[in-house]
Amino acid sequence: MLTQPQLQRFAHESGIRSLEIVEKEVVLTYFLQLLSERGFLADMAFKGGTCIRKTWLGSIGRFSTDVDFTATRKEKSADDSVMQLAEMTAEPFHSIQFEIDMGDKGWYEADDGVSWGVLPNYRHDLGNGVLKLQVSNRETPTLTPDTRAQLEISYFKLLPFAPADLSCLRIEEILAEKIRATYQRNKPRDVWDLDNFADRPFYEPLIRKLVIIKLWQVRDSFSPERWNVKLAEAKAWDWGDLRQLVRGGVSDPGQMLARCSKRFAFLAEMTADEAALAADPYHRKPDIHQKLVAECNALALEHRLT
Repeated sequence: MLTQPQLQRFAHESGIRSLEIVEKEVVLTYFLQLLSERGFLADMAFKGGTCIRKTWLGSIGRFSTDVDFTATRKEKSADDSVMQLAEMTAEPFHSIQFEIDMGDKGWYEADDGVSWGVLPNYRHDLGNGVLKLQVSNRETPTLTPDTRAQLEISYFKLLPFAPADLSCLRIEEILAEKIRATYQRNKPRDVWDLDNFADRPFYEPLIRKLVIIKLWQVRDSFSPERWNVKLAEAKAWDWGDLRQLVRGGVSDPGQMLARCSKRFAFLAEMTADEAALAADPYHRKPDIHQKLVAECNALALEHRLT
């Protein structure tokens, strides 16, 4: 584990006031390495805000305190996975002791079985804390996952290992899940993540199809009008949590939301099949779902955001 002066130097470089957040960023890097080296990630695709920071934005990305994955096969139960994690964390990893509480407070599984998570405890010479790991097994990835290197961060040269390459959802699929998240919950960090890709040349029809598929999978419909209302209302959300995760705080939320509204206006330009699936929360049109999934995979071969 890094020393206190090394953490303080990284905090100063990053423009983050909270040493606790900076420390968790480093501990997450150790934790991901443990998961990679000990085989847990063999059946997982990394995703979410931490994945965006680690593999797309690097030092300009927002900090995070959790890790999210999609299971790439459904055969493995939550019980088996949590037991595997407990075994993997039994021994210290480069002077950090991770621990999985096998009791009710240490892990959970959603009532419908579509996701599960653990709250790994950790301790090292400078203190202790808790991380959050969540796995979705509602659906396997729509697109073939990518293997991506972790972008260099200044403290990487101080680590006793070379950070592992990670199997990740395709960025187009991550962005579609971020749009779904913005559509369904009120977290400014989702908007911030989307805004960081507002000036990138991704292929719009692929993103739109993925968004509709993602909402269909959770039995929700997609309405461009509802999307626009969410963005209009988002200025009133609590942006305080995000400010502590971003270098120099957060720029004007209004400008950020305006950029996202303009950049993602193409979500309203649905084809007949897309509109039909967007209005099918009861899964009466699985044939259209399968057709759009096939179209997404064909488009993903032709168009790739780099």
